Amino acid sequence: MSSSSANMIQIKKLKKGTLSEFVIRPNPSMPWRAIKKIYFFFSIFILIISLVLCYLGLYLAIPFYGIEVLLLGYALYFSCLKSTFYQIIRISSRLIEVKTVQGKKIIKEEFNRDWSKFRLVTTYFNRPSYIVISSQGKNTHVGDFLCESERLELFKKIS
Repeated sequence: MSSSSANMIQIKKLKKGTLSEFVIRPNPSMPWRAIKKIYFFFSIFILIISLVLCYLGLYLAIPFYGIEVLLLGYALYFSCLKSTFYQIIRISSRLIEVKTVQGKKIIKEEFNRDWSKFRLVTTYFNRPSYIVISSQGKNTHVGDFLCESERLELFKKIS
């Protein structure tokens, strides 16, 4: 098994030359443990500030600090949830299977290899390119969350 930069693209050769598997993951901003620690420390810090404000008699600011803690928790949870998204591309001699996983939601698409083609679509005005697998009028995007250099590297390996 070989892997590419920062483990965004993992490549596995499952059988001798007949089956390849590409696991494409986004770059997680932070691991879940670090997110929980940051949330805990910010919550304690905000609690200390609200206790000082209570001591000074400024009770009207306390609900806003509670709302701030809730919004921070939601934002950290949402960013962690978005980094659990990944794609698996399996290429065999007859089929190309694209499996998109977001938590418990799994979307599986199969393409006949003889009728399918990977294309790198370049755009203009500094917009990123994207990889599309085309088969019988159906287009499926692959690796949209990768940076441009990783997307080009993936395209070279799968085409």
